[in-house]
Amino acid sequence: MNLRTRYVAITAMLVFIIATAMSIGAYRIATDQLETQVKASLNQRALSTIEAINRPRRDFNDFFGNGPLDRAISQTEIDSITQIIDTNGILHKRRDLPDLPFEAALRSLRADPTRGYYSSVNLENHEFRMLSVASPDGTIIQVAKDTQILVDAQNGMRTYFPLFAALAVLISGGFAWLFATRVTRPIEELAATAESIAATQDLNRSIEVRGSDEVAQLARSFNTMLVALRASSERQRRLVQDASHELRTPLTSLRANAEILERATLSDEDRASILADMKAEVDELADLSVELSALATDQRAAEDPVQVDLLDVVSEIAARASRRTSAEVSVHSTDDTIVSARPSQLERAISNLVDNAIKFSGTSSAVEIHVGSKRVEVRDHGPGISDEDKPHVFDRFYRATSTRSMPGSGLGLAIVSQFAEANDANVYVLDNAGGGVIIGIQFK
Repeated sequence: MNLRTRYVAITAMLVFIIATAMSIGAYRIATDQLETQVKASLNQRALSTIEAINRPRRDFNDFFGNGPLDRAISQTEIDSITQIIDTNGILHKRRDLPDLPFEAALRSLRADPTRGYYSSVNLENHEFRMLSVASPDGTIIQVAKDTQILVDAQNGMRTYFPLFAALAVLISGGFAWLFATRVTRPIEELAATAESIAATQDLNRSIEVRGSDEVAQLARSFNTMLVALRASSERQRRLVQDASHELRTPLTSLRANAEILERATLSDEDRASILADMKAEVDELADLSVELSALATDQRAAEDPVQVDLLDVVSEIAARASRRTSAEVSVHSTDDTIVSARPSQLERAISNLVDNAIKFSGTSSAVEIHVGSKRVEVRDHGPGISDEDKPHVFDRFYRATSTRSMPGSGLGLAIVSQFAEANDANVYVLDNAGGGVIIGIQFK
């Protein structure tokens, strides 16, 4: 069941429930009010009759228009019947009106004369509501009111209220279908565009946004996702192109050296030299593979940020670098060294900064790491970076003209920049006052 059908079904169901509840409520209220009016009319007529028979020199024949005085108390309401059973058991009523049954009423009033006896009777195919009461002298008064109009009203309500509920469901379902069609059309267009993009791999398309409602917001979010996907695809394309370019040089060199080794006239010294070159090129390819893998990894998905003490991480990296290279790596710290970062990526980023500093400083020059104020800086005393090269040092595979003869892939600082972006930090490059360069990461 699609969204449109579910919306119509839910709307129709709610309208049906509301219409049914309103119909039942209206039926109950109308019935209660009519019943109350009938009872009030019966009570009033019974009181009037009791007052009439309590008058002096009463004559029941006169009360019902059967005598010469013609003072018929039953003439005031044409839909009512009144009859009296005197203390002698004689029935008095109008001759032209049907008799009211009185046996059950007499039994009830003999058991409790102080209470009125209500009952329903059917006379000449009409429903009557009857009240039987006893006067103080023992006279029984019975009054009945035609309630056929009440029965007809109840039957009409039972007939028309379901029709009203069904009509309300049909009308609401129709409007709900039109509204759902209008609401879901942009969603269907969005789904069709997404499927088309998935099939064609064309990320240059976008959704036309109309309005400012939730559907328009969804379309804008989809367009934003497409922009991010285009940027990611472009970065991947450039990474593959740059990696292919960088891999071409060592692979070409390895092929040339392999062809030279095939010659039988090589001396042992030349053969050892070529093998050493090939080993260095293989090591370079291995390092390049590791760095490409680091760049291709989504750091946000690979690891969650935690609270890390920069001083602990930097101290371990400095000690390891000193043992590995015999370079002098010192650590200087101030307050506020706790940051939120992904530990493995943080360690790799700082290691890249330290390795870079050691490579360009040489073993005879010291490398300093300064930690504090949510910042880590690596300072070297090497040749430094020119102003022309500073804007590009964090680009992938970028290498300054003066350093292209040195080993390296040009990916170390790109990995640092990617780490900073994934951990809500900033990277910067400054000139060191004593010569060399300062490269730092500032956390927020």
